[in-house]
Amino acid sequence: MLGFFSLIAAAFAVYSVTTTANYRQLRTEEVSGIVAFESERVSKIIAEMERNAIDLALAGRQFYLSPDRPPELGISVSVENFNAFTAAVGGGIWYEPYALDANNRRVCFYAFFDPALGVVRHDPEFETEEYDYHTQMWYMRISAGVDGYNAVWTLPYYDDAGTNALMTTVGAGIFDNNGRLAGISTVDWEIQSMVDRLSTIKPTAGSFVLIASPGDDYIISDTKQPETVMSGASLLNLPWFTDLRFSRSGTVDIGRFTDSGIEYMSFSRMFSNGWLFSVQIPAREIFTEIEKRNLRFSLIIASSFITHLLLAAYILSRIINRPLHKLSKGVAELGSGNLEKRLDINSRDEFGTLAAVFNKMTVDLKESIDQNVREHAEKERIGTELNVATKIQASMLPRCFPAFPGRTEFDIYAAMQPAKEVGGDFYDFFFVDNNTLAIVIADVSGKSVPAALFMVIARTLIKNTALSGKSPATVFGIVNKMLCENNDANMFVTAILGYLDIPSGTLTFVNAGHNPPLLRSGGHFDWLKVKPEIVLAVREDAFYRQYEVILRHGDELLLYTDGVTEAVNNDNELFSDRRLLETVNNNLDLPLREFTVSLKCEIDKFAEGAEQADDITMLVLRYTGEKTE
Repeated sequence: MLGFFSLIAAAFAVYSVTTTANYRQLRTEEVSGIVAFESERVSKIIAEMERNAIDLALAGRQFYLSPDRPPELGISVSVENFNAFTAAVGGGIWYEPYALDANNRRVCFYAFFDPALGVVRHDPEFETEEYDYHTQMWYMRISAGVDGYNAVWTLPYYDDAGTNALMTTVGAGIFDNNGRLAGISTVDWEIQSMVDRLSTIKPTAGSFVLIASPGDDYIISDTKQPETVMSGASLLNLPWFTDLRFSRSGTVDIGRFTDSGIEYMSFSRMFSNGWLFSVQIPAREIFTEIEKRNLRFSLIIASSFITHLLLAAYILSRIINRPLHKLSKGVAELGSGNLEKRLDINSRDEFGTLAAVFNKMTVDLKESIDQNVREHAEKERIGTELNVATKIQASMLPRCFPAFPGRTEFDIYAAMQPAKEVGGDFYDFFFVDNNTLAIVIADVSGKSVPAALFMVIARTLIKNTALSGKSPATVFGIVNKMLCENNDANMFVTAILGYLDIPSGTLTFVNAGHNPPLLRSGGHFDWLKVKPEIVLAVREDAFYRQYEVILRHGDELLLYTDGVTEAVNNDNELFSDRRLLETVNNNLDLPLREFTVSLKCEIDKFAEGAEQADDITMLVLRYTGEKTE
């Protein structure tokens, strides 16, 4: 008996140590989760502010490149764009000296949210001669830091003239067609509430929070010694800072350091703009309550176990062991997986009741397991289908640009934004031979997984047939017949296939019911008016005619799907062919990537936040005919 109780005591000792280690791990993960959750909220706002600054810069660039630039339009651009910036308190467009007006050194447009009126309105105070924004620290920092369409942050500052709170500003560059800086955009963010919220995180009594910008050697907030280390102080005032662990991976890094004889655990995360959020907790505090709780629980378990053990020994000494043996054998068989086991105990005592409950439990358990297996299999099937479709679609479309760095006779760029997890649009471009470039754009009927799988089939058939050297019309004729076979779902494809003879600039193409392309030849885009043929996968005997057009130096061809012209706003109004033609002609001579971005921005602005109803796909080709050896 003494040996038995010694074994029980040893088992409880092992249990206590193991449970304590598990509770420590859970506590560490709990604090890390709190830091990750709170910092993720801030990360989303930071990303939103950076997107806002870049969107405002693109709007400022479009205004700068416009032939007619009345001040009223500039004010409207700043106010309308700022209406979409939900987290900002103000934002402006600021042009370089004489960049917008040869007779006016400073031209700017600033909008802000007026809490008194509850609306966004224009602020003319910054447009006076007395305010030289070119010499302001925020302007010089942002204009010196922009490189392309990237976001640049200023150091936090206290706004004692407006919001009376801690603020920061993020900006982006506005560039002319030659890549020279023409101005900047700014978006102001009141970060006092964010700092106050993060500063209240206190998992234990001795915890404190640090918010800083390590790259600028700048303390934003330190709750351990707020009286002696003010906002803006150097991190050199914190001797323990060099022992913190943090990286730019976006994860919460856990470290340890000692300050004033106290060992701390640190939970740190870097934001995308270079700010650091770190919570420091005394190591002796973080696990104290866990260990006390575990000790109490272990004592309760041990006492309960000993009590029940003594009671069981007494009962076993007074009753017949046969029913108990049957129960033990039945449980063993159930544990080994025999769900058909039934106990034959018909007594009217507790064993009989327990046997009946056991028999019912095995029936219910078998039914529950069968149901769970069926549900799990169905969920796995659906999840696998979506995952496979998403990966197939993402991997099959060319996404590396420039696509052919060694070829200077042309430039090409394409992009697709599906409306759902997977889409039915696709584009492709590839060399049929060294002097022939094939371009494809298509739209499969329907949505989701069936459309995506049909897209894969159509794209594969078109490319493989084209690579055999056949003409565009012949390729569509062959592909159409193959798609018609076993097409029980009655799906179809609209598509355009073109071959560009690179030395001569001759584009031979065929249109299977797709939207008419736009061709820029002689200065402006206009419709390439050819009669479209019947869509693919509808009629096996369909005949396809092909057409030719000669591209000259600087000519551009835009292919797109109906998700562009049929984009709708909240009033169910279509973007339309007319708006498409106006938009592309207002964005001439841009690099191809910026051209598609500007077109997509115009569609988003028109949609006014309405949900995207269809896939949006664009492919643009610029022909130069110039070959560099």
